[in-house]
Amino acid sequence: MKVLKFGGTSLESPERIRAVIDIVGDQEPTKLVVVVSAMSGVTDALTDAARVAVSSMSGMSGDATYRGTCTSIEARHRAAVNELGDPAEAPALISRIERRIEELSDLLHGVALVRECSPRSLDQISSYGERLSADLVAAALRKRGIDAEYADARGFIVTDTNFGNARVELEATERGIRNHFDNHKALQVVTGFLGASVDGETTTLGRGGSDYTAALLGSALGADRIEIWTDVNGVMSADPRLVANAFSLEELSYEELMELSHFGAKVVYPPAIHPARAQRIPLVIRNTLEPSFIGTHVNERAAPSENPVRGIASIHDIALLRLEGDGMMGVPGTARRLFEALARENINIILITQASSEHSICFAVAPDDVAKAGRSVDNEFTLEQRAGLVDPLIIERDLSIVAAVGEGMRERRGIAGRLFSVLGSEGVNVRAIAQGSSELNISLVIARDDEKKALNAIHEALLGEPRRAVIHLFVLGIGGVGSELLSQLSAQCETLRAKGLELRLSGVAARRTMRLSRQGLDFSQGKSLLEDGSANDLDELARFIEATPGPRILVDVTASPDVSKLYERLLTQGVAVVTANKLPLAGPMKDFERLHRHARLYYETTAGAGLPVVRTLAGLVDTGDTIERIEGVFSGTLSYLFNRIREGVPPAAALQEARDKGYTEPDPREDLSGMDVVRKLLILARTAGIAIEPEEVSVESLVPEGEIDRFGDTVADAQDRAPEGATLCYLAKLENGRASVGLEAVEPSHPAASLEATDNLFAITTARYHETPLVIRGSGAGPTVTAAGVFADILQACAELESR
Repeated sequence: MKVLKFGGTSLESPERIRAVIDIVGDQEPTKLVVVVSAMSGVTDALTDAARVAVSSMSGMSGDATYRGTCTSIEARHRAAVNELGDPAEAPALISRIERRIEELSDLLHGVALVRECSPRSLDQISSYGERLSADLVAAALRKRGIDAEYADARGFIVTDTNFGNARVELEATERGIRNHFDNHKALQVVTGFLGASVDGETTTLGRGGSDYTAALLGSALGADRIEIWTDVNGVMSADPRLVANAFSLEELSYEELMELSHFGAKVVYPPAIHPARAQRIPLVIRNTLEPSFIGTHVNERAAPSENPVRGIASIHDIALLRLEGDGMMGVPGTARRLFEALARENINIILITQASSEHSICFAVAPDDVAKAGRSVDNEFTLEQRAGLVDPLIIERDLSIVAAVGEGMRERRGIAGRLFSVLGSEGVNVRAIAQGSSELNISLVIARDDEKKALNAIHEALLGEPRRAVIHLFVLGIGGVGSELLSQLSAQCETLRAKGLELRLSGVAARRTMRLSRQGLDFSQGKSLLEDGSANDLDELARFIEATPGPRILVDVTASPDVSKLYERLLTQGVAVVTANKLPLAGPMKDFERLHRHARLYYETTAGAGLPVVRTLAGLVDTGDTIERIEGVFSGTLSYLFNRIREGVPPAAALQEARDKGYTEPDPREDLSGMDVVRKLLILARTAGIAIEPEEVSVESLVPEGEIDRFGDTVADAQDRAPEGATLCYLAKLENGRASVGLEAVEPSHPAASLEATDNLFAITTARYHETPLVIRGSGAGPTVTAAGVFADILQACAELESR
């Protein structure tokens, strides 16, 4: 038996719910229990609606706002039913949604009338998110052919009436769970977060309470494991929003997880740990978006780690309160009175530390509790303050707590010393420190402005070398270059993995088909990956990439003008774009400028295939050099053609050879018309900072009027005009803002006269390279060198993505 809990982010859209259904459907449903939260954002919307209803007046905007929230929630669930539900069942399901939304609207209207929302009412209002989502997920499972039922946890999780954070009556709850499951053999889709009092009043278990629901079910049913499915790869070594090199932890002990959860690691709701630990049920935290990732496994004891610290966590904003005075020393009961005063106000104490002299006690609380704490403590010690024995409570704000957690600290000496040394070297002052006798956790209070700096310094010092994240690749175009690229990636992926770089092929697309998988596709399968693909839909592809977590790279090895429409959309979402497609960069100058301003655009292979031309040219410009002239043979295809013609091969036969070897563009007229060379010249000119439009380039076509059969005549005419001993070359030139491409007869001394096979030649004259141009020469056509250039751009993108 396994209990699978899916959080709100796992259910935020029909696409993500499908991923949940896939995860459940891949397992034996008779051995599963599913627990769900509300769809992402719904619980917040419900509590906001209650707040707005309290402040609304009949006919005023607040009334429209909370009713609008009901309409929005209904529309969202209706849309999901239309995409996920069985058409035969949809009317009944929509009817249940309408009924629940009507009940919700009536509740909010009642709140608006009395201008008050009690904790009891708020729990009732908040319950609708889970009730709607559980019904929806159960229906989606039934459509998949799985016998699934909606199960309202209020029928078997019994609590007290501490609304908003109800305490579970464990014995009654255990009986209720067993009775329910004895009488329901279908897969149960249970509402998380909810319970009910003995009198049947709806209660909630606190934010994050769905984890607790899953743990209670697992404990009562004797589950083999409890899986918490969320949108991150398990428990991280630190908050990745603050520590770029944070990595997923493979194992934790229950104690380590409790400590990390208490101090800000929000992956698991802390109360959920106790039921699992009591029954020694493993907890596994996994990622719905990457179900193949093993996640974090939590057991009684985790395997020893090389690092004494397993993870670090922080609470961003706390206040430190200090009670001190000479009259506290040696007086029994002072701490008891202090904590009783705080308990009367239901104030949670985050951290406690006391001087050995008993002269002072420090404790940390949430900023919202400071005023209540101050009043309660001052009232408790009024007499001592009047007598001068105890000072008024001292309050320090704008502080953070950083906690280093790990069972390995028990066996290692000097960890606290290393922590202080690391923070000292970063100029971070420690305001208070707490460490239990178990040596499982060292907690430090520091200035809030130092939080990020402290976390990064501790992580680097105590958690070893940084580990790199998985980088998702989406390859568009599986022709000659695309297939070769996949082959090169397949051959090199293990070597890269050994160096800490994990490349995952998460999508491939051709003109008509595509295949997407966050679990990863096999590079070695090449074109056969598309045999089970779906219809190519660029908008769907873009949405999939945007929803994929972690570093992402779009690789465009097509010659399609349509694909380029995705570039700016994805670049603005932080996706890197590696392109061998010249069309997006060789159109109107404004289009180039719009794309080129993005730092994550890589286009080396658009000009010289595998030759480092673009990067070299950009480096010259960035270091202050002035580009005076660019000249050369920019087409490996045309270089090959004229080399073969010089060897006596007829033009038509030479062209067929080039096509057979994969040297030409998909339409050879792009090469023979000169437009491919024009595009390369435009890209190089613009990279050099020279604004030039396509129509400003003078072009000599080798196929007048696009008639490919006339290629041979053009060559024959040029040979007749050429001086004896001259070599025909198709040259590109840029100088003084004038650009041209065309066929020329060059003397044997010209650098282009000695080119062989598919050689390209780029001669760049600059202020620094004035007397002797900088020359780049090498093979400039063919799938192998072009794919290698794209591969190099991918690695460059990976390095820069990971450095940010």
